[in-house]
Amino acid sequence: MLSREKRKRNIRKDRKDNRRILYYGIVFSILLFFLNLVKPSSTDFLHHRVYDSFLSTGTSEPSPVLVIVDIDEKSLRQHGQWPWPRYRIATLVDKLRNLGALSIGLDMLFAEEDRTSIHSIRKEILRDFGVNLGLKEVPQSLRDNDQRLTEALSRGPFLLGYQFLFEEDSSPEDCLLHPLHVNKLTRVVAEGSSAFLHARSVSCSLKMFSQAAAGSGFFNVSPDSDGILRRVPLIIEHRGRLYPSLALATLMKALDVQDVFLKTDTSGTKSLYLNQTAIPLTSEGSMLIRFRGKGKRFDYISAADILADRISKGRIQGKIVFVGTSASGLKELKATPLDPVFPGVEVHATVVDNILRRDFLSRPAWAAGLESAGILLLGLFSAFVLAWTGAGWSSLFLGVAALSVWQASVWMFRKEGIFLSPVLPLIVIVGNFSVITFFRFWREEQRVKERTRELAMVQEATIESMSSLTETRDPDTGGHIKRTQNYIRLLAEYLKKQPKFIPFLDDEAIDLLCKSAPLHDIGKVGVSDRILLKPGKLTDQEFEEMKQHTVYGRDTIAVAERKLGNTSFLRFAREIAYTHHERWDGSGYPEGLRGEHIPVPGRLMALADTYDALTSKRVYKSRLPHEEAVQIIIEGKGGQFDPAVVDAFLEVNEDFRQIAIRFPDT
Repeated sequence: MLSREKRKRNIRKDRKDNRRILYYGIVFSILLFFLNLVKPSSTDFLHHRVYDSFLSTGTSEPSPVLVIVDIDEKSLRQHGQWPWPRYRIATLVDKLRNLGALSIGLDMLFAEEDRTSIHSIRKEILRDFGVNLGLKEVPQSLRDNDQRLTEALSRGPFLLGYQFLFEEDSSPEDCLLHPLHVNKLTRVVAEGSSAFLHARSVSCSLKMFSQAAAGSGFFNVSPDSDGILRRVPLIIEHRGRLYPSLALATLMKALDVQDVFLKTDTSGTKSLYLNQTAIPLTSEGSMLIRFRGKGKRFDYISAADILADRISKGRIQGKIVFVGTSASGLKELKATPLDPVFPGVEVHATVVDNILRRDFLSRPAWAAGLESAGILLLGLFSAFVLAWTGAGWSSLFLGVAALSVWQASVWMFRKEGIFLSPVLPLIVIVGNFSVITFFRFWREEQRVKERTRELAMVQEATIESMSSLTETRDPDTGGHIKRTQNYIRLLAEYLKKQPKFIPFLDDEAIDLLCKSAPLHDIGKVGVSDRILLKPGKLTDQEFEEMKQHTVYGRDTIAVAERKLGNTSFLRFAREIAYTHHERWDGSGYPEGLRGEHIPVPGRLMALADTYDALTSKRVYKSRLPHEEAVQIIIEGKGGQFDPAVVDAFLEVNEDFRQIAIRFPDT
């Protein structure tokens, strides 16, 4: 009946703990849900790492339509440091036009006059030294590099770059920019609205160049908070008008597109339509870039080879060309998820490549809501699984759930180009698992402590029950049991610090020794009262029978020990009962063991039992004073007793005296 009630109590307790586990899981899930709503940027670092890992898998070859003319180290070695004289730039763009490029985006800025022009040098010498250089022998076309570049730009499909500024408001008055012609569809964001980045000023090329060029676009990029470039703005608003990026403007020129369509859907997600291609935009008019791998994946041609006419027309004809630099010293390298030194000019080419191949990445407005819903659903699911299933099944279910979330995110990224971050759903699964596992561990630890206390009580109850058998036969043993138990502890605590006893005596062993000491005379239950209670000296035959109590004690304890196994707490009790009458010199009984062959518990009990016998009154003798008992034990050093145990006794013998006083025979 009691065991049934106990089982019922355990069942009720388990159900209560399971409800508590479920409660913890729900609370953690809700906290993470609201954290994502209040501070969504708190996990940006993890989102970025996952995004980058997705981006690094399944990269494909770039479009062959794009060519990058690179002002590389080879070009700088052959034609001098950057910036080059404008006549050399004019020569380069003329050659590109003659090779048949569809459109040419110049990723460079011509904000000041070329001071290497003979015309500019003449003006500076006249201003500084008052000397007017004669230029009669210099052809007119060679006098002004800027004019020569202007004429070259006017003859081809060239698009200039410029830089928008967001902190200063000091745009040159003569900046000529080419705005984006926008047609409106459905819920269109009006020009000048806050839906796009708002530039306060601009750093642009000289007006003469902008007038001559076929168009222009900004080359701003916008790295994320960790300094990695994952997106670029396609549209920026400035003074109430919208302007295209250099990549977009160059592509529109190549496709001969004059305007674009811009719309927003009901969720507010913007899309830019170029012909029939819908380009998804993130907030503020940016486009996520699907990089094709590390830098220089496109067809790179050295500007030195163009100038030296070493390139066939087929490499350029019908291609979209970007002119820029990958030289390491010119600070035109960007950090991307796939390459920490990615050429800046290749960013424009990658944007055009993504648009031409309609290979987009997007982060729809509903993505964050879906991730938040995933937090709640997976949080509740994981809490329920952890609360009502075992460790094996819960690990299996949650492992499958986590893997499914990850694979679903990977599939959406690769097949649909939509980034749904699995970070928060995985965090709630791992978090619930960690929190609830910690609670379960703490709960099991408490149960283990409780079971340990119960086991200790069972041990003590078992020993007391067995030792009470001895007391029923020998009424003088009650105080004897308490005293010897404490004597054993005193000796063991002192000896445990000595090297030869360290392997045998630790705190657990000492505790078991003290618990087992009361059973040292349990074998006396097998000795007849005629001998056990005889007031006089025993005959030789009677003494032989009395010596059998060690064997009776060993056998009695061994029976119980076999039920409990080899790790039973009764092991020390068996050794004590059987060997506490062995002598150091080998003259003891029952086996006549000598020296170190006597188990340590038997050696300790031999001295404790002898001291108590000497200082206690028995039916066959009177008690001796403490001092005489000490002297007798000293005389038995090396004969009856282990010398080390005697030395320990001498150090603590006053404590023996106090124990004898505290636990007298009744």
